[in-house]
Amino acid sequence: MQQSMIYTHYQGWQYISLYIGSRTPYVIMKKKVLPRSIIAGVIFSAGLLTSATHAVQGPDRLITAEPLQVTDNSNPIITDTYRSSFFLNKGQRKVLWNTFKRPVDYDQLAAFVAISYGDLLSVSCKISLYNGNNTRPFKVLDCRRSQQWNPTTPNVPVFNTSLRAKIELYNADFTKSSKRVSLILTPNFANQNDIDQDGLPAWFERFHNLSDNDAVDAASDIDQDSYTALEEYLGGSNPLDTNSVPVNP
Repeated sequence: MQQSMIYTHYQGWQYISLYIGSRTPYVIMKKKVLPRSIIAGVIFSAGLLTSATHAVQGPDRLITAEPLQVTDNSNPIITDTYRSSFFLNKGQRKVLWNTFKRPVDYDQLAAFVAISYGDLLSVSCKISLYNGNNTRPFKVLDCRRSQQWNPTTPNVPVFNTSLRAKIELYNADFTKSSKRVSLILTPNFANQNDIDQDGLPAWFERFHNLSDNDAVDAASDIDQDSYTALEEYLGGSNPLDTNSVPVNP
């Protein structure tokens, strides 16, 4: 079945629509287009995605940016990307490692995106994330499906040196001699800038339709759930989701 992603722009917003065998699109993500940002786009054409994988996007938005010097006008988020595509023989196990070296001053993990595609039926896929040389992972993701992981605020991972990713795969499909699997991993590193000093880091405001030049929006309640944006940040919830409320507000 043909599947494709189409990128369109309207009034300063970028819409990412997923077509699955029809002319009716399903909008999976909306992003604000910034003057100095580089929107990382991958067009998925016929045969690239399979029924065994699907993209998962919540209200949070990712913005990839140029690696600029940190100033009051710099982007609070910088991304790095790892890509790998390979064949797995039937019954084969494969372990891959990749180290993401965080940019200077960008020591927080705002989000981690894992996109997987190919023939993933009967393939197990696990990604373990490590802080530097720590031997125990702080997060394990099931990469049989594409997903975006947003660490719980305000205690998001903070790195001294680097982020390491261990990828473990096993092909349990013995009906084929081999199958191809592809992965794209993208951590979103963030700095700790808070220009308007409202208690919300700039990267959090960028993800949630807020402004780091307006301290008043920390008291806003975009999703109308009776909790302010600052309360939601401190309580680990999403200020754009009515069903997401702070823990112990």
